Amino acid sequence: MKKMEDIDALIGKFLSGEALPEEAIALEDWMRESEENYAYYRDFLKAWGMNEVNVSPDVAWAKVNAQLKETPIRRLPSGWISAVAAILVVAFGTFFWLNNETTPQIYNAKAKKEQIELTDGTDIQLAAHSTIELTDGYGTKNRSLKLKGSAYFSVKHSEQLPFVIEAGPIHIKDLGTKFDVKTTEDTIFVRVDEGVVMIYDNKGMKITLKANESAHYVISTGSLEVDVLSEALNSKSKRIKLDDERLEDVVNSLNLLYDADIRIENPALRNCRMTSEFIDEDLETVLMVISQTLEVTIKREGKVYWIKGAACSQ
Repeated sequence: MKKMEDIDALIGKFLSGEALPEEAIALEDWMRESEENYAYYRDFLKAWGMNEVNVSPDVAWAKVNAQLKETPIRRLPSGWISAVAAILVVAFGTFFWLNNETTPQIYNAKAKKEQIELTDGTDIQLAAHSTIELTDGYGTKNRSLKLKGSAYFSVKHSEQLPFVIEAGPIHIKDLGTKFDVKTTEDTIFVRVDEGVVMIYDNKGMKITLKANESAHYVISTGSLEVDVLSEALNSKSKRIKLDDERLEDVVNSLNLLYDADIRIENPALRNCRMTSEFIDEDLETVLMVISQTLEVTIKREGKVYWIKGAACSQ
């Protein structure tokens, strides 16, 4: 009984009362040979949800002995025993795999942003209060990760292992690029600085963004749209052209363009429409025009700009 497959099969027969007397004795001798053997037996019990209190060698042996007295010994076909042995081997291997499974690698940025360099050469600027979790096998079997919050990615491209981000309900696939992902309460905003990215969801919706383009995904409605302001986001000249744009979309774009934190306090204001144009204006000037145009109040609290108002007056 040198093979562990034989031991696994024998333990299974022993615990189920199917073992022959000589097999039960052989198993008991094997367990007494070393502490390692007995520990293996105990681990086998745990793998099947048993313990030594309700399934001890004495109890199992009594079951075997009683069965031998009550009924003639029935030898099972060797093929059946082999099948049981195979099942036990797989189950026992699964037990050890589950107990030795590697912990997912997680990066957390708390009060300030964190600079992260992954093993494949990808650089990530993880925004404050954001989290990245690498999928098991990252760098060898895949290059997938989950993002909660916001981050800027500088990805080392690989045809064999594409870089894919799971950001809530959407996925962002790198096609060789530098890009920014920013998450607000109900919107995921993506801006591409270099190269190309593909954005898609589980419903089959898909768009491709090139350098200097951006798009946003509204979580509540499941809509994915390319932004009108994309051409201004990466240019040296801050040229913003609004053509009947929703206030929520304008705020998302301004947050990226000025690296700001602008928030809408009243959800009723999100669909307010605005038409205007700004060329190289500072953020305060843009906000003042928005305030006057939509007749809302903009108040700064720390680093956050709050847009307040009862509803659109338009």
